[in-house]
Amino acid sequence: MDLEIVTKVTEMSGLAADRSRFLICMMSCFPLAIIFSLFLQPKVVGSFVRYLFQLIVGLAFCYFCFKLQVMLLLLDTGVCYILLNLCSPGKVHIAVFVWAITFMSVSHIYRMYTDYNGYTLDFTGPSMIITMKVTSLACSVYDGMWRKKEDLSGDQDKLAVRAVPGVIEYFSYMFCFTSILSGPSFNFVDYADFISGKDVLRADGKERSVLGGVIPCILKFITAVFFISMTFILPYNFDPFFDDEWRSTQPWWYVTGHLWIACFVTRCNYYFAWILADAVSNLSGFGFNGVDSAGKEQWNKITNVYPHKTECSSSLKLLIDNWNVGTANWLRRVCYERSPWSPTNMTYLLSATWHGFYPGYYGCFLSMSFFLLTSRKLRRVVRPHFLSSTPIKFFYDCLTTVCSLILINFASIQLCLLSFERNSVLYRYYYCLPHIICAVIYVFCPKPKAKTQ
Repeated sequence: MDLEIVTKVTEMSGLAADRSRFLICMMSCFPLAIIFSLFLQPKVVGSFVRYLFQLIVGLAFCYFCFKLQVMLLLLDTGVCYILLNLCSPGKVHIAVFVWAITFMSVSHIYRMYTDYNGYTLDFTGPSMIITMKVTSLACSVYDGMWRKKEDLSGDQDKLAVRAVPGVIEYFSYMFCFTSILSGPSFNFVDYADFISGKDVLRADGKERSVLGGVIPCILKFITAVFFISMTFILPYNFDPFFDDEWRSTQPWWYVTGHLWIACFVTRCNYYFAWILADAVSNLSGFGFNGVDSAGKEQWNKITNVYPHKTECSSSLKLLIDNWNVGTANWLRRVCYERSPWSPTNMTYLLSATWHGFYPGYYGCFLSMSFFLLTSRKLRRVVRPHFLSSTPIKFFYDCLTTVCSLILINFASIQLCLLSFERNSVLYRYYYCLPHIICAVIYVFCPKPKAKTQ
């Protein structure tokens, strides 16, 4: 039986109980972040208290939202911590990766069994976040305790961990209350710098203001409210598309428009959750990323999405660079930079596995991989012909933006539809035209000329 506050929020908002609990926790983050920022400063209480506060609140949120399922999260993180301490530094990243992916995969299968085609919020969400964090930490330990410094890239050297973190530090990183429910994922070195206060120094040697994250928090909160309001203003979903009569009586452009809006509304939910988490993190003091050329403080170190760039991407690469940034960084650092073969395809495969085992995930990411390869090949051949003047280049940018939106939405809809049955309706309706057109372009598009010295 739900608490009275959950019942009231559910009645007032019209949200399901699981989403009401999520909303209550996210709203509770704001006063807790203020307390953390003002009264638990590193110079006043030290790192241990700050680690412990983050851990206790994060665990409390998980119990409030998922009840005894929190024990599964503790099992997952506990086994990974044992592996970090017992495994050889040269093999630790492999051992942790295998366990974390296996545990998360079993969680996804359990979710499919208990809530097929559903979107109920359960422990699998935090499990996905923990998987990113713990595998990132394992790779950082591998880089810091096994590999030679000269073999590391600049980014790997910066994020390398030279010793396995203590118990409190480790579990605090896993259950950080501002990110455990909706992300984003971030690296242990950045988190440790935030807790210890090392991240307060600007490039000019001055310390950032204690309340420097307030204005970014307010702006991001307003943005998050805007996107969640769009889900009420535009009550579109995918259900009508599976009504044979509705689909056959509506013109194709109306059906396509309906699907696009439904896909946008789905993205709005993610915008809301990710931007709200970013706002709370900034309010607690986390996310400072130095200053720009004008001396303005930047609070985007853990920003997970840039909606305006995502919605208006002129290429698939720009979309990837601005959507779910934390996950994209994790995929790049854990898989793309370390995969011994076919890094692009292995990265998309890991991304699909991380999301779950619905056929729609694999259809989406395999489609994105194919669309990306085709767009790269076509761009190298075609783009040089459109750089002769500003108007021609503008026309090219507009054309590529429209094409990117078509491909992005077609791939994204597959992810939203989840099951094979639903996706098969989508493929039959559009006769697989996006894939066929891209295949023709990829086969018959000439290879780009080699660049001369």
